Amino acid sequence: MDATLDDIQFLANSANRIQILEELTSGAASRRELQDATGVPRSTAARVLDDAEARDWVRSEGSRYWLTSLGEAMITEFRRYLAATEGIRHLGPAIDWLPDPAWELDFRCFREAEITTPTETNPTAHFDRAIDHFRGSDSYRGLTQNSLPEYMKTIRGRVVTGQLDFEGVIEANFIDVLRDDPERAALWQDIAERMWLYDGRVPLNIHIIDGTILIWLCDDNQTGDDVLVKGLLECTHSDVVSWAESLYEEYRAGAEPLDPALLPSE
Repeated sequence: MDATLDDIQFLANSANRIQILEELTSGAASRRELQDATGVPRSTAARVLDDAEARDWVRSEGSRYWLTSLGEAMITEFRRYLAATEGIRHLGPAIDWLPDPAWELDFRCFREAEITTPTETNPTAHFDRAIDHFRGSDSYRGLTQNSLPEYMKTIRGRVVTGQLDFEGVIEANFIDVLRDDPERAALWQDIAERMWLYDGRVPLNIHIIDGTILIWLCDDNQTGDDVLVKGLLECTHSDVVSWAESLYEEYRAGAEPLDPALLPSE
């Protein structure tokens, strides 16, 4: 453990070491080339290279230096760790509200995610942000526990006018809510054939909208109206998009088409 921590500290304690070694991942270089590429002072660059060579991370011949396999592995993995840490720091308090399935993702994916939370001046900022996506999108797929009436008004209006390619999977229990509210259920009549009911627990609420993934941030993974929404996370990282699409297809495969007869008439 001590040797491992020493290796980590060797990199973590000096941005100059990281810069020099990262530059070498592109190929062999002279000290002068490394100085020019990184801006690290000559004496510092020389010390970094000597120290790295002593660890067998770098080898040299004449004025040329290159990474050993060990050195390349160390700097590559350390860069991944740095990027993951950046993602975690970017999430900040939102990490407490990240739904359980999203913890499968590499935190590096969240470095440029956009997070919208309510503010004193706009307590519905996160809901407003989502509906803006619904209004301006061409395609939508959703995996949800429930649905807000305002969202369904917007989605239905765009579906019936041919502006939105729509499909969704929702918890089967939500139909009980619609049965008790015929006016709300009426919004679903025109899109019923595009909905599937999942007979079980949906552990998160996500929307796949034109290549952007919206993940609702909640205080827990309860179901129905008990969910306390804390914010909205938007991400376009390819790994997050692939994950969301795969998750949607998994639940879609286990769901049944919504029978319009289950919806009450006004």
